[in-house]
Amino acid sequence: MSDQSVEWSDLPEELVDEVASRLFSKVELLRSRSLCKTWRSAFSIHKRYPKRHNRNPGRVLSRYSSYTKPCRLSPAAFFRVFLSSCQNKGWLIKTQDVSDSETRKKLLHPLSRVPVDGSSHQTLDLLKYTVSEIHQSYNVYRYYDFSNKLTSNVFARVVLVDNLVFGVNDKKEIWWCNNEEGNKNDKNNVWTRVSDKDAEYFSDIIVHKGQVYALDVNGAIWWISLSELKIFQYGPSTPIDYYEYDDCKDKRLVEYCGELCIIHRFRKKFRVRRVDVERTTGFKVYKMDMDLVEWVEVKCLGDNAFVMATDSCFSVLARDYYGCLENAIYFTEGKVVKNVNYVFKLGDGSVKKKKLAESSSESCFHMFYPPFL
Repeated sequence: MSDQSVEWSDLPEELVDEVASRLFSKVELLRSRSLCKTWRSAFSIHKRYPKRHNRNPGRVLSRYSSYTKPCRLSPAAFFRVFLSSCQNKGWLIKTQDVSDSETRKKLLHPLSRVPVDGSSHQTLDLLKYTVSEIHQSYNVYRYYDFSNKLTSNVFARVVLVDNLVFGVNDKKEIWWCNNEEGNKNDKNNVWTRVSDKDAEYFSDIIVHKGQVYALDVNGAIWWISLSELKIFQYGPSTPIDYYEYDDCKDKRLVEYCGELCIIHRFRKKFRVRRVDVERTTGFKVYKMDMDLVEWVEVKCLGDNAFVMATDSCFSVLARDYYGCLENAIYFTEGKVVKNVNYVFKLGDGSVKKKKLAESSSESCFHMFYPPFL
C-alpha cells in the first residue's frame, strides 16, 4: 500500500461530487470552494449543489385569503460560527438570503427578524471562521398591492415539509398550501385551513422527526397527517394552575434531547411611566412521561439552553457558545427592539435583560455578538 498523499486538487471528479453531495449547507459549500481553484470550479453553486438541500429561497406562494397578490416564503438559517483555530466555543448568528442566487446574505438578530445594521456590507472570512448550520426557520410575507415590496408577515410560525407549507396566523389558525413550483398560479391551489371540531386555535407548529405537530391554545399537542391533511390529537393538555391561567400568554413547542417539549410563558402587566407594559415573568417546561402518559415539569435543562426566537424555538449546548448560560431560556419581548435580549434562569426563576454595554466577553449575551460585527 502506498503512503503517498494526494493533493485536494488531484481528487477524481466523481469523489469531489460525492463530497459536495454530503455538505450540510450552502455556507459549507462556499467554504469548500475556497480551498483551491480546482474545487472552486468543481463546486459550482448552481450546477453541483444537490437539489435535496434546496430550501426554495424566496419562493412565491399562492395568494392567501383576500390578498390580491401572492405571498413569498422567506427562509432564514441559524449558524454556529467559531474560529477555525479554536473550535470549542463559538457564536450564534442568523442570516437571510437577499437574492435568489444565495451568494449574498444579510444578518438578522438571532431572536427576531430585525436586520443587523450595516451587515449587508460586511464579509466573513471562511478560512478564518468555520460556519455550521444548526437550525432553519421560515416566514411568509405578502406584497403591497401597488409595489413589489414586502410588508408584514402573514403567519407567526411557519414550517416546510417537502412541498407543503404550514403556518399559524395571528388569529391562531393553521393554514397550508402546496409549495411545488408551477402551482402558485393554479386557481385551485389555495391556502386551506386545518382544524378539528375540538381544536380550532393553535399557538405553535413544529416538524419533529419528519412529522408535523401543532400545539393548541389549551396546551395539547396535535398531529397533522401529511397524506390526509387532517389533524388528530396526539396527547393530553399540559397542566396549569388556575391562578396561572390568565398569565400564560404564550405556549411554544421545542425539541429537546430528541423529545417534544412544551414551554409555557407567563406575562404580567406593570405600570411604567403611567403606561401599562406587559413583561415576561417566567417560564415552565413540560415533557411527556411515556409510562404515566402525562406531562411532567422539567425543572432542569442540564447543560442545555433554549433559544426562543420570534419565528422558531430550539435547544443548544451552552458549552458550545461564548457566555451562554446553561439551564436557561433566551428570548425577546413581544415588541421587538433592536439589541434588547433577555434570559430566564430556570434555576432561580430570575430574568436578566441585556444592557447596552453587555456585548462584552463577560456577558451571558456574548454568544449573539461575534467579533466581526
